[in-house]
Amino acid sequence: LGSGGKGLESWVNVEMRRSGDTVLVLDVRRPLPFSDASARRVLAEHVLEHMDFRTDALNLAKEVYRVLEPGGTFRVIVPDCKKFLEAYVEGEPEKWRLLGWDLEAMPADIYSPMHIVNHVLHQEGEHLFGYDFETLSWLLRNAGFKVISEMAYQESLDTELAIDQANHASYSLYVDAVREDTK
Repeated sequence: LGSGGKGLESWVNVEMRRSGDTVLVLDVRRPLPFSDASARRVLAEHVLEHMDFRTDALNLAKEVYRVLEPGGTFRVIVPDCKKFLEAYVEGEPEKWRLLGWDLEAMPADIYSPMHIVNHVLHQEGEHLFGYDFETLSWLLRNAGFKVISEMAYQESLDTELAIDQANHASYSLYVDAVREDTK
């Protein structure tokens, strides 16, 4: 979901607008056009932060739960706001560097560490919500998932989903949610 035009061969690559390797153009805030229990895995890398938390993100998670087959995995990757808030509170330049920000050479339109935090949370109006593991777990539990695991870059409960984009590695939260086998 939200393939950004960088789709994967043999996957159904979904995006809101046709670009690159998009296979299916649709608004994921609406019901997904897939049958119940028809998908083995779903990947949403840097998608949920662009959605309203209480309505659209929760509805999407419920839809993913519906279309996943028992034992299927939903991999969610979002900016990890906890990392940015820790960097802000600690005030350590090295902590910021690990997140991809050099406080001595910031872009001309970013003025302070708090501005960085706001950029991550809002990104010029594109981001609507910030996540940490606790908050993302709440969302996934309320969508029906019971097995929810914090993972790491290119580490997944489903090895086919360990295909994370390197450019997001330093600042992302990686979470796998498994639909329990109902047999």
